[in-house]
Amino acid sequence: MSIAPEKMEEGQKLSNFSWESVSMNVKVGKQDKKILDGISGTLRGGEVCALMGPSGAGKTSLLNVLAGRVRSRGNVKVDGSILLDNLPISGSALRKRIAYVMQQDILTPTQTVRESLWFSANLRLPKSYSRKEKEELVEKTLKELGLEKCADTYIGDDMIRGVSGGEKKRTCVGIELIMKPKLIFLDEPTSGLDSYAAHNVVMRLKDMAAHDGCNVLCTIHQPSSEVFHQFNSVMVLRSGKRFYFGPLSGLSTSLHAAGKGCPNEFNLADHVMFVLQTESSEALDKIEMQMQEATPASQHPEMPHDKSVMTMKLEGAHAGFFTQLAALTKREFQNVYRDKAGLIASILVPLILNVFFALIFFQVGNIDRSEWTAQAHFGGMTQVAIGGMFGAAQPLLLKFPLDRGIFLREYELPQSFLNACITWGAAYFIMGLQGSFIMYVLIFWITGVAAASTALLVGCLAANPEVAQQAAPAVFVPQLLFAGFFIQSEQIPVWLRWAQYLCALKYGMNLNIMNEFGTDVIQDWPVQKQAMVSGLIENNNINPDHGWLYAGVLIGIIVVVRLLSVVALAKRAAAFF
Repeated sequence: MSIAPEKMEEGQKLSNFSWESVSMNVKVGKQDKKILDGISGTLRGGEVCALMGPSGAGKTSLLNVLAGRVRSRGNVKVDGSILLDNLPISGSALRKRIAYVMQQDILTPTQTVRESLWFSANLRLPKSYSRKEKEELVEKTLKELGLEKCADTYIGDDMIRGVSGGEKKRTCVGIELIMKPKLIFLDEPTSGLDSYAAHNVVMRLKDMAAHDGCNVLCTIHQPSSEVFHQFNSVMVLRSGKRFYFGPLSGLSTSLHAAGKGCPNEFNLADHVMFVLQTESSEALDKIEMQMQEATPASQHPEMPHDKSVMTMKLEGAHAGFFTQLAALTKREFQNVYRDKAGLIASILVPLILNVFFALIFFQVGNIDRSEWTAQAHFGGMTQVAIGGMFGAAQPLLLKFPLDRGIFLREYELPQSFLNACITWGAAYFIMGLQGSFIMYVLIFWITGVAAASTALLVGCLAANPEVAQQAAPAVFVPQLLFAGFFIQSEQIPVWLRWAQYLCALKYGMNLNIMNEFGTDVIQDWPVQKQAMVSGLIENNNINPDHGWLYAGVLIGIIVVVRLLSVVALAKRAAAFF
């Protein structure tokens, strides 16, 4: 029977999630390292299960394997059966029934809690849902997660005051729950929260699991006694193997039977972790065997055999391209104007820096000055162009690997244009340049977007900001060398000159030189100075008739590099699904 994400008919059975003999091996050199070893278990609708174990026990690995985020690929081999309602977890239809809340809270700090939930509902629910239905679902989720009081408060971050850590975590949960999934994975949802906030998060999860019939599996680290006893069941891992799986009462009873009972007034979660980390491997094998013997057969979870289970299908198409574009554009504009400190900095920093650079190159474009030289004149233009390239690329290099969820920067074009106006407004008149001001702004703008596109590709390929920063010199330093200032194109070895055609800055500088030293600009200059700049044009292989070609190449670089970025991002996403 086909039903929408939350429109379920009465009498539908609860969802079953089961996994059997799940193993994971990673090939390191010529040896195989076993990360997970034959782990089995099952959850029935409405259960909240804790996944515990010492560091390196395989908690997160198991969570990622069960969620389908890690599969056999390359040096990783995954085996076992993983079923949701007796169907393998594969394909987009089944994946839409699964939610995964990462340990790191990936939220837009300038959005309110309500806006974050609405954003998810607007883009992820089928078109068959009316705006009113989506709004009602958002309000219902706010109420169920206890977020009504902070619904209109910014999410916040280190720089912007916002909601508390517990409220932020519940917002992350709510964003995923909008789709009413049947299976929810959470990676350490209580990490960084105080005892009360952690208890509140788990309690809300338990209430929603019981209400909606979904299964919840989460890794957890050092829970308080109050938090730990909110869970229906617990799976304890050691060295990639299952040490215990069952109800919390069964864990306490079986530990007692093995002679390792938890003393009164001790935290059971802390106690079992202490046993796992202080006993020898041989002793733990014996304890595990005694625990299994003491556990009643009824407490051993078994694979479900009921074949008559609920199926679900998302009805209708989801938000189209233009709906997504509008939503993303609105969110990014909000991010710009609500982040007052960042907005002011994005205006003042380029303004102050370029005024300083312009004063260093004061009136280098004034040919009536006795100290005028073509090299200094060209150097001033080059400095502004280089500053613009790094200014456009640096934010994306730093931010994108941390913020892959926001991979379309719709505000980038207007912000880059504003930056171009500020930069040349500060430098043009002080430096005494003579080319068209508007042309300088447009050239700076398109060259900056090309540089940002290159940085975007590096960010898509890089695993983290550190890798992106280390890769940046290999991408951008050659552009400086081929710009024509440090060495003219004619002086570069012939077998290396081809690389200049891959450098956006080269084409931007070609256009800048044509704008500043074009025939219509220098026709009234002294003949000697005309000869000096004409030689500059010739030695850098610039054809004055190819201005539109240079502009077209820049646009081509933007389009091609961004398409490659999309492909790289899609492949990285495919690695998790």
